[in-house]
Amino acid sequence: MQKIHKYVEIKERLKGDILNQTYKKGESIPSERELAGVYGVTRVTVQKAIDILVQEGFIERIHGKGMFVLKNSATNVYLLNNETSDSILGFSREFQGRVKVSSQLITQTIIQADATLAQHLEINAGDNVWFIRRIRLLDGNPVLVEDSNVPQRIVETIPEAILKEGSLYGYIEEYTGKKIKDADSIIEAALFDDEFAALLSIACGQPMLKITEVTRLADKTAFNYSISYNRADIFRVKNLRIER
Repeated sequence: MQKIHKYVEIKERLKGDILNQTYKKGESIPSERELAGVYGVTRVTVQKAIDILVQEGFIERIHGKGMFVLKNSATNVYLLNNETSDSILGFSREFQGRVKVSSQLITQTIIQADATLAQHLEINAGDNVWFIRRIRLLDGNPVLVEDSNVPQRIVETIPEAILKEGSLYGYIEEYTGKKIKDADSIIEAALFDDEFAALLSIACGQPMLKITEVTRLADKTAFNYSISYNRADIFRVKNLRIER
């Protein structure tokens, strides 16, 4: 019998309290310190439970004020670019340990970079680039289509198994021996057309969050120009707090 981690148990209990409206939408919940006392665990254990609820869109942390309930429904709303997650390390690692992440490979081929793609990747027009299209799934549900463009000079080969079952970014770090450092993103509102709606088994015209991103290694080499087409009904984007 598989052991259930304590933080998962606490997460489920807190989620239950939210769903049955012990804590109503907009209300604050007890602090991590208070919850640690209630459940007889360490604050770190409570933090792990809260992190998952934040990622699933049930709770929001507001700096200096506390934690507040965002919703009382069971439909998951996932946060992208959440500062407590590893979003810069790729979709697989952003959600690992929170939900089951899987991929369906649609296309993996070599293309020659046109002038625009070459500019984004800081390479020469005509250079070979891996073009990869995947459907990404959370707990078996298709939630986004992701296009990746990776220069072949950086990664000569990309095993199909990595694209289906592993982490592309984890593979790139291991292959190059370099850590992923940063990314520049542009987020736009759009609507799903027939092609992408069919891939996600949703109706054409559903709202989309289109995220275009250039990601770099520690030596500032641009290694991926990606566009992800995310279901706006289940994703929200977390903005980082900016102080003046």
